Amino acid sequence: MENENKYLIVALVMGIIFAGLGIYLYLLDRKISRIEQKQDEMKNANKNLK
Repeated sequence: MENENKYLIVALVMGIIFAGLGIYLYLLDRKISRIEQKQDEMKNANKNLK
C-alpha cells in the first residue's frame, strides 16, 4: 500500500513539473513572437523612410 502511494506522489510531482514546463514554454513562445513582430514592424518602418 505504501509503495502505491509513493508511485502516485512521484507521478503527480512529475505531472506538475511537466505542466509547468509546458506553460513556461508557451509563454516564452508568445513573448518571442511579440518581439519578432515588433522587429518586423521596425524593419518595415525603416524601409519606408528610405
